Amino acid sequence: MGLKMSHSLHKKQIREYNKNGYLIIEDVIDQNFLKELNLATDIMIKDAKSISKSNDQFDLGSNHSKSNPSVRRIKQPQKHNEVFKKLLFYPSIIEKVISLIGKNFRLHNGKMNLKSPSAGDLVDWHQDWAFYPHSNDDVLAVGIMLDDMTLENGTVLFIPESHKGEVYDHHYNGYFAGAIDIEKNKIDTRNAREIVGKAGTITIHHARLLHASKPNMSKFNRRFLLWEFAANDAWPLMGINNYEDFNNKIISGDAVNMPRLANVPVRMPLPAALSQGSIFENQKAITKNKRTL
Repeated sequence: MGLKMSHSLHKKQIREYNKNGYLIIEDVIDQNFLKELNLATDIMIKDAKSISKSNDQFDLGSNHSKSNPSVRRIKQPQKHNEVFKKLLFYPSIIEKVISLIGKNFRLHNGKMNLKSPSAGDLVDWHQDWAFYPHSNDDVLAVGIMLDDMTLENGTVLFIPESHKGEVYDHHYNGYFAGAIDIEKNKIDTRNAREIVGKAGTITIHHARLLHASKPNMSKFNRRFLLWEFAANDAWPLMGINNYEDFNNKIISGDAVNMPRLANVPVRMPLPAALSQGSIFENQKAITKNKRTL
């Protein structure tokens, strides 16, 4: 009987994550599986031809048309194609998440940002924690590069160690806007790490880490899928609409009905954004006047 290969993180990687707030790990996703994922994505984008406005599956660019679909985001891809459900339970990813937040965790949200040449919007500086604060911060996101991420097609930017600091105000004119005013908050972005990698590379970042992404200035796609995971005892402070659905999102371990409370900084995303929808819509209020990248 052969030895089982471990996909867990090494102690050095765990220390790096705790120090910097993120990890970059190459060659996590099998290349043949990547082809399946990209083919499934192509099929879903074709489905977007039949709609004229954003819905519960697609977030559309302003230049979207039926003849030339422009999709900024595919929401909850695991609900629309079985290959993404397979990716959600991909053993190499699961074991790495367990290394960081333990064996009991659930999916908070799933999404794919498609920075195509036609809909390659930037995402301004923000912390995921501002959108969904929890009772403790064993909350992270795993990003999966379905295409190569290059300096030209919309890199992700991380500010090392920023997960240890404050939770910044993501409001603009009194309403949640999903972005930070870098100048007002005197945030130094000069040490931001610009992330590049080959398809199959993954990132893992803490929910409180300051990050952003540049626009796609190339002729090539940059598809980046994100699984947002939370420990089962980290409960969303905005509430739970349906307890059964909440527990159905468990990826590993058991249901917990006793939230763990930690002394973590919190700002609620209220009053709600004037532009409801994805982060692209939320950030309209602040980025129409300022571009901080």
